[in-house]
Amino acid sequence: MDLARRLAERGRYTVAPNPLVGAVVARDGIVLSEGWHAKAGGAHAEIMALDGVGGTALGATLYVTLEPCNHFGRTPPCVEAILRSGVSRVVVGHLDPNPKMQGRSVEILRDAGVDVEVSGDALFERQNEQYLHHMRTGRPFVHLKLATTLDGRIAAAGGDSRWVTGVDARNQAHELRAEAGAVLVGANTVRTDDPMLTARDLPGPPPAITRVVLDPSLTISPHSKLAKSAGDAPVVVFGSGATLDGRHRELERLGVEVVATPLTEDGLDLSYVLDELGGRGIKGLLVEGGGKTATRFVRGGLAHKLTLFYAPKLLGSEGVPMIGALRATKVAEALQFSVAEVEKVGDDVAVTLYPGGEEERVHRAS
Repeated sequence: MDLARRLAERGRYTVAPNPLVGAVVARDGIVLSEGWHAKAGGAHAEIMALDGVGGTALGATLYVTLEPCNHFGRTPPCVEAILRSGVSRVVVGHLDPNPKMQGRSVEILRDAGVDVEVSGDALFERQNEQYLHHMRTGRPFVHLKLATTLDGRIAAAGGDSRWVTGVDARNQAHELRAEAGAVLVGANTVRTDDPMLTARDLPGPPPAITRVVLDPSLTISPHSKLAKSAGDAPVVVFGSGATLDGRHRELERLGVEVVATPLTEDGLDLSYVLDELGGRGIKGLLVEGGGKTATRFVRGGLAHKLTLFYAPKLLGSEGVPMIGALRATKVAEALQFSVAEVEKVGDDVAVTLYPGGEEERVHRAS
């Protein structure tokens, strides 16, 4: 199962919005074949592994990180191929909460006489955190990423943020975009940086990232890089209903989708935004800021994971803070996070965190 989990990682930056899945066919302790899901619409890991032994695996064991599918999607059901192969035992890392699944594949295999074991190891849950979250809630898994100085500043006083971190950290941010499949920023980031928000410098062809902008007043320019590249990869702009007064038509002619969004006292309704994106099949969302946008996601309890890239620099109190007011007046009221990983990335340090004690609970469960 460890090998199957490592194989699944090969699809980390190409498989969105599908889950990561790895599979191994073995007999008498000898690995016969390996497989992994590389891209939506491509062969599933189980099929790749079974094809590697000529489609017949009589008496062998299939190890697969996620419950095999039992329904037609872009590809035929994997359960049927498993039954045809002659596999006598299947070890599953995690059940699939997809309403079409939820253990049904396990039942089908067992009813056909196949011995099935479900691991339930929390490591498989963590590996597919964005897919599983979407299946359970209908919303994307929100991963907040910020590049900051040691004193928590994401830009200088004048708004200059190029470049807080080094090239290695920026490249890793591109990997996070590809992993999520969608990236979100606020309107001020678009006005200040004019970003493309694509995933570049990755092995293989670049994935098409859905670019999302929170823009209550619809200030995004038709001449921005995002608007001009909307024909290459989706761009979705959430604005208030009052802004749909004709200004949106030029953006829509370029391929930008403008969505009228309810307002709350803090700005655009983020719950509405997440429901809308989840309904479009977006399972992962990388929030890249700026500071006001990051604050709203954190304060609202809507960020499920944080990655902070710390540069060995200081900007002082005049710089722009990475997180604004959280309405905490006592240390006891501070939002708490648990550290999942600390990694040196070039000259910078990446810290990955989860809200509260979630990471500790996962380790205890495993």
